Amino acid sequence: MRICDSHCHLQDHKFSRDLQEVIHTAFNVGVECFIVPGWDIQSSKDAIKLSNMYEFIYPAGGIHPHDAKKYNRNAEDAIKEFIKEEKIMAIGEIGLDYYRDLSPRNVQRDVFKRQLKLAEQNNIPVIIHSRESMEDAISIVSAYKVTGVFHDYDGTIEQANRIIKMGYKVGIGGVATYKNSKVNMAIKNIPLEGIIVETDSPYLSPHPQRGRRNEPAYIIYTLKWIAEVKSLSIDDVAETTYNNTRSLFRI
Repeated sequence: MRICDSHCHLQDHKFSRDLQEVIHTAFNVGVECFIVPGWDIQSSKDAIKLSNMYEFIYPAGGIHPHDAKKYNRNAEDAIKEFIKEEKIMAIGEIGLDYYRDLSPRNVQRDVFKRQLKLAEQNNIPVIIHSRESMEDAISIVSAYKVTGVFHDYDGTIEQANRIIKMGYKVGIGGVATYKNSKVNMAIKNIPLEGIIVETDSPYLSPHPQRGRRNEPAYIIYTLKWIAEVKSLSIDDVAETTYNNTRSLFRI
């Protein structure tokens, strides 16, 4: 069984003491590649550094909506430099977050558009964070010739279909395994070809690991859940989402 964790923050300080063990444990369940997005300039640099140490780690760089208020010319120049890196897979994670609103919404939208424009100009995918902002996010990305993933997807079936029709994937992680998760019905009806799997580790551990530090090995619980919901074998879900991820990020 081959698995790709399409979104994990292995550069996070919570992995600083046992990253080798975390990677080894993930290998044991079949995880073969790891997409590691940044959320600001330093974490993006750290993701690139990790990718230079491990051939199976692929970085992304960008400015998260929480930090949109800090976006300036220096930040944009840094992202342009990230794009030049041989292993960089995407600009991300970028997008909108209307739940925490740590940056003004108009600033979030402007910074999102600026980074989408860079992605369009450089023909590189994007990793999108959208929390309580799905309609605005879909409306904004529709104006750009860009593909990517709506990570940690929490929208409706109808929104998912629109996203997939535009060439995007929906990223499914541990939140989907929670009781009463609002994406349960959506996932049941989303075509498997439109799905990639992720952990968002060290955050959002799946059931039954909820409350513990998340890590890439726990992606197996999300795969099992998707397989059960869609009445498929876990091997089929793993293989299809693995291929979806590698195709999307051109690995």
